[in-house]
Amino acid sequence: MNVYDNANELAKAMRESHEFKKLKEAAAVLAKDADAKKMVNDYLQTAQEVEFAKHQGKEPDKAAVEKFEQLQKLLSLNADAMQYLNAFMHTRYIQKYFENNASGSGQRYTLSNDTIGNI
Repeated sequence: MNVYDNANELAKAMRESHEFKKLKEAAAVLAKDADAKKMVNDYLQTAQEVEFAKHQGKEPDKAAVEKFEQLQKLLSLNADAMQYLNAFMHTRYIQKYFENNASGSGQRYTLSNDTIGNI
């Protein structure tokens, strides 16, 4: 079996996993509520900005932190948004596993949120 076949098997296993099925189901429900979907996307983007600043050893922008906290509160009131975010976070371990194991080849591979959403 060659690397291409192994990559296809991995992609198939990921698509068939319980975690990804839950994520797709939650994404389908969330897609029906444009406002909630926008809030979730804003939340994830703001969370990434705050984390990026922290990883650079910088203090996150105060406005970004306030926006993050406000979105957290609003999203906690929306069951569909929370279901999506919980499913999304459960898929993160697969993403991290892939990144950690693929890096053993000497290359840097990542699975973006868009890639995960399209699996």
